[in-house]
Amino acid sequence: MRFLQAFKPIGLDLLATIFFVTIFWLSGNIVLATMFGVAAGVARFAYIKIRKQPVGALQYLSVVLVVVAGVTTIITKDPHFVMIKSSLISLAVAGVMLTTNWMAPYLPAIVTDNIDRKIILWTSRGWGILQIVLAIANAFVALTFSTNVWAWYASIVPTSALVVAFALQYTIFRVLVGRNIRARMAPQSA
Repeated sequence: MRFLQAFKPIGLDLLATIFFVTIFWLSGNIVLATMFGVAAGVARFAYIKIRKQPVGALQYLSVVLVVVAGVTTIITKDPHFVMIKSSLISLAVAGVMLTTNWMAPYLPAIVTDNIDRKIILWTSRGWGILQIVLAIANAFVALTFSTNVWAWYASIVPTSALVVAFALQYTIFRVLVGRNIRARMAPQSA
């Protein structure tokens, strides 16, 4: 499985965030950006349900958080709420990542068949810890710096951290899968 193909489901799950950040950058209008973000999040969830694809706990949480946080943002129109909201969402996501098998809908059979379940579990927990670190960092930037600095931080750092973590996981899993397949094939060819 190629990197971009493997990243596609996670990238699609980040669609609401990508729409929000893009519209906010282009317009500076928090309400407009939020409406686009909510619409993208709900559309992604509806697409999954219509296609009868498996919906994991993280995807249910995501759509609920997008709608609830989005409506709250529209009602309050408070930039500080928007800035801190990212930390609250990251902590909620971390809770799911630390307590469920949230990776199951994302992993193809070749991975689950060739990597020890404990490795997958610890990797899942690692993602949860990363979300906690990002939540703390976001709160620090939101409470310490201007809205403009936070906007730059929020649009670059968390996404970059997630992409780097995904690339690292992808590389490690790919090596482990290849090694385990070769190890199983070796006795057969001898």
